[in-house]
Amino acid sequence: MKTSNPIAAIAAAAAIAALAGCASTAQTPSARTDSASAAAPSCAQLDADITQTDEALRTAKVKGQDAWKAVVPFAVAARYASGKAAANDAAQQLEALRAEAARLGCPGHAG
Repeated sequence: MKTSNPIAAIAAAAAIAALAGCASTAQTPSARTDSASAAAPSCAQLDADITQTDEALRTAKVKGQDAWKAVVPFAVAARYASGKAAANDAAQQLEALRAEAARLGCPGHAG
């Protein structure tokens, strides 16, 4: 009985996670379009904008440095699923070969 391919499911989940990570973008203060910010900004407003933008920059750098952590679990899961499938296939083949050896009366290979 053949089940759906676990590697394909893991690859699809990895693609969804990657797209979700790309879809999240930081909003910068310069992206504001309200009328209050259209006028010349005050020093206090500039200071707040600089602080907010600096924090967005730090967050973006950390995301970039930690990006590999999102991929590693999927790679591990894919290798595990692949190994488990290969082990199951080998076990079934070994069982079939031993049964054939027993049927033919081959010494040392049955059971």
